[in-house]
Amino acid sequence: MMVDTMQLLASKWWTFVLRGIVALALAFFAFTQPQSIATVLVYVVAAYFIISGLFEFFAGLSFTGIGSWWALILVGVVQVMLGIIMIAKPGVGPLALAYLVGIWAFSTGLVEISSAIAFRNVITNEFWWILLGLVTLGLGVYVVLRPDLGVLSLVYAVGIYAVLAGITLIATGFRIKNLAQQVRKDVTTLKQSA
Repeated sequence: MMVDTMQLLASKWWTFVLRGIVALALAFFAFTQPQSIATVLVYVVAAYFIISGLFEFFAGLSFTGIGSWWALILVGVVQVMLGIIMIAKPGVGPLALAYLVGIWAFSTGLVEISSAIAFRNVITNEFWWILLGLVTLGLGVYVVLRPDLGVLSLVYAVGIYAVLAGITLIATGFRIKNLAQQVRKDVTTLKQSA
């Protein structure tokens, strides 16, 4: 049973890497085009919410029965819904956007921390996933407590978060990929010794 769980988790390593690449792309645009991003921030964040939410939703579906799989699905659905609302009503204003990002980051951070704890027996160095959750949670708390920080500051805050999240997600994805190779090796060794 544990081998099946580890193989299933390891087969989905690419979802973490893909989310990390999307986060790094968002960071690149936030730092190279801050004025332009400030005017289209609603659309950029909405697109990230939709893409990341879809990946999180499908990752949750693929982990059905393992740990907090339902939380991944729930966060994925919420992210997609927030993205759609932001595209449908782009004039919600910087303050509303700040609260949306803060609430999203806070809830996503909690789910990432609880998922890392739930999978601690399956993956090694779950610290990186917990770190991502803590950074996300911290960003959420900061933005909710300081919504007046302004759109340009929010662009940089999102950029910094996206860099940290991207690196952490990519590192986690490759750690999980290496887990697949180790599981295959261990299963082969067990079959040969039986």
